[in-house]
Amino acid sequence: MDDLLLLAQKACDAAVKAGAEFVDVSAYRGRSLSVALEKCAVKSCDAHWNAGVSVRAFVRGARGWASASGLDETEALNAARNATKLATVAEPDPDFASLPEKAAYPTVEGLYDSRLAELEADELVQWAGGNIDAAREVDPEVLVSGAVRTGWSEGALANNLGVEAASHMTYVNMYVMALVKHGDDVGSYFDYDVGRVLDDFDPAGLGAKAAQEARRFLGARKIETSHMPVVLGPLAAHSTLGMVCWSANAEEVQRNRSWLAGKKGRQVASELLTLVDDPLIPQGCNSSAFDGEGFPRKPLTVVENGVLMSWLHDSYTANKANEPNTGHSTRGGIRPTNVNPKLGDLTAEQIIRDTKEGLYVPSGSLSANEVSGDVSSSVDFGFKIENGAIAYPVKNTMIAGNMLEFLRNLDAISSDYREEPGTVMPTIRIQNVRVAGGK
Repeated sequence: MDDLLLLAQKACDAAVKAGAEFVDVSAYRGRSLSVALEKCAVKSCDAHWNAGVSVRAFVRGARGWASASGLDETEALNAARNATKLATVAEPDPDFASLPEKAAYPTVEGLYDSRLAELEADELVQWAGGNIDAAREVDPEVLVSGAVRTGWSEGALANNLGVEAASHMTYVNMYVMALVKHGDDVGSYFDYDVGRVLDDFDPAGLGAKAAQEARRFLGARKIETSHMPVVLGPLAAHSTLGMVCWSANAEEVQRNRSWLAGKKGRQVASELLTLVDDPLIPQGCNSSAFDGEGFPRKPLTVVENGVLMSWLHDSYTANKANEPNTGHSTRGGIRPTNVNPKLGDLTAEQIIRDTKEGLYVPSGSLSANEVSGDVSSSVDFGFKIENGAIAYPVKNTMIAGNMLEFLRNLDAISSDYREEPGTVMPTIRIQNVRVAGGK
């Protein structure tokens, strides 16, 4: 990656000579492969190579942004000069202070696997075909859609304050959606597997599992509107708790566009809830040693015993708030990394058994309005709980309320969990949720 770093440094120098006060440059290249499935057949196979240079230049706090496709030096230097020209005519921003300075980076193991980098499309097709066959063994009439993707990338980042950073990574993921139709009765389900290294990826069984779960949703019934406990399975809980960290985005908070705005240091959730965003987990799907601006990353406690402890910052929002940079820039915005909750004492089975009547949601999300936190979400996958047991699938059902209300009514987090690289996903229970049944 020395050539990428050298190109980034040359582009930095060109921007400074053109009048930029601050500049950072990202140079990158990579390859991706994907196989798409539709109705139990391979719909497409795609291979994509990409390379380019991205330049941010700042003059009086105003930012100019330019890019170039490919790694041609002349094009990279032109992008640097163009970014500087754009910055000189943009509106100055007094809240901009500086880019990150040179720093040492932590070591994060397991982000690159040469075996994944060398995979060819025929191996992805075999994984896809195997899962179609496995799903059909469960139900001959099942319809399977989905995709398998893998790829590698490497990049270098430099700025005019001495930052020099480089990284390379691989990834692989597969998702399967199974649909089972018996007459007018339809059941469906979705599942996935992901990894940074091949040893963490096991797609065998995804198709069969999705088909089995889809069959469980046959015979769905309507339920009466009521307030009841809602038990969120691992996928639904992960999505919901991850939303808390997404909403702690300092940029959205500073613009008063987050339902967490003004609540730092306050109790926003049950004392059971502690959330840690950890970008340094080996082989984690969202792990990295530095963020999109070249700032060193480290674990961050976002919520501790229900108290909102920190915002997610990049250099701009941190300087504006006079708070520490948390290393959450992605060059395209502020994003969390590997979000993990503190585990509880009961197993998922015990939580359900302890719920006399309620709703179990294995997958989905309690999507909240970004500003108000209000929730009005349809339940695509849900089961009625009766007498401490899963009773039957539900349909035409919605969940309504507010995220702060839900977090404060969280009364159980399981000790067991589903695990994907970098993330543990327990089951959680929220009391007194309005569940609206269809007419």
